[in-house]
Amino acid sequence: MSFNGLQTLALAAIVIIVGQILVKRVGFLSRYNFPSPVIGGLLFALLFFFLKEGVGLEIKFDKTFQEPLMIAFFASLGFGASWISLKKGGRDVLFFLFLSVVFLAIQIALGIGIAVAMGMPSISGILMSSVALAGGPGTSLAFAPLFESNGVVNASTLGLTTALGGILMGGILGTPLATYLINRDKLQVSGKFVKTKEVTITTRETPDMPFVDVGIEALEKFSPDTFIKHVLGIILFVGLGTYISPVFSQIGVTLPIYIGSMIVAAIVRNIDDQTNWFELQESTLEEIGNTCLSVFIAMAIVTLDLGQLKNAALPVLVSLVLQGILVILGALFLVYRFMGKTYESAIISSGFVGFMMGTTANALANMSSLTRKYGIAPKAFLIVPLVGSCFIDFINAGFITALLNILK
Repeated sequence: MSFNGLQTLALAAIVIIVGQILVKRVGFLSRYNFPSPVIGGLLFALLFFFLKEGVGLEIKFDKTFQEPLMIAFFASLGFGASWISLKKGGRDVLFFLFLSVVFLAIQIALGIGIAVAMGMPSISGILMSSVALAGGPGTSLAFAPLFESNGVVNASTLGLTTALGGILMGGILGTPLATYLINRDKLQVSGKFVKTKEVTITTRETPDMPFVDVGIEALEKFSPDTFIKHVLGIILFVGLGTYISPVFSQIGVTLPIYIGSMIVAAIVRNIDDQTNWFELQESTLEEIGNTCLSVFIAMAIVTLDLGQLKNAALPVLVSLVLQGILVILGALFLVYRFMGKTYESAIISSGFVGFMMGTTANALANMSSLTRKYGIAPKAFLIVPLVGSCFIDFINAGFITALLNILK
């Protein structure tokens, strides 16, 4: 049995819808912010696995649309790399980004150490660290072919399994850590000792998408013509980006196919910030990119061979435990301490755990549950989404690409 390209694309849409229903109705899934394309994809992948093992029905998929969808998402991500936005966040955003980058390097070093200790290729440690954890399911699936071409067997399965475990741990560890800090240090909000109190906050958080502050102005400007312009913008980023990787290949540097589109988008964004020539809205591009990401993830997971999981269980478990310990230590002694040992820094620490082990949605869910109980933390909701959903992904991609070229 086989699915052609359009049929595989349609199946991905069904996968997302089923995943959304499950995440909405199963408390555990919504509580820990599992992305619906991942949940739906795993359900269908299990179904196809049992069909293969039980009745010998092997299903083949045409993945023609998978790569363009992935590149489109990373193009939208690249557009978020605005120098002006980074400066507007002030010293705290820049410093938190610096701390996150330092920790990213430590996370990668631990991952490589774990891989070597377990007799695996050293680059598989990169996959099980910053690719799957700080990067999440999308990044792990996007980089998997590059890792497989460099000798990592079953990279897609290894990366995805680690990413799913990271999402779970990011949701479990972040909130208790901040609660411990708030109670231990008697941290204050608005000059008063924090007391348990329900506080309503207005943040946009979903299991699937990073935090997006659309804003009234952006909504007022939205129109069919605006939407088409942004779709065409992403198409141009993707197309122009294909000229960049060959340039680097000539000097012996291998870039993932999507890096070029990220670079083009970042250049256009910073030109647009200064000139307003293109009048592109980050929120609109982000929504289009997130839609592409959802379909890409659904398509990538539903076509996985889950029979490969049996060989990945032990390395993934060891990696998750040690990386979980590391991120707690990083939040305690790096983020909390250097961000000022305040109530806001405790909330930021919980967000740090969320996006360094899982996704930005994890980070926002951690922070939201704390602020509803203890009080608002506006600085945290400015700093964490800006760093976690944009700049750290861009830098992470650079780290991964550089290390793959060094260690290959």
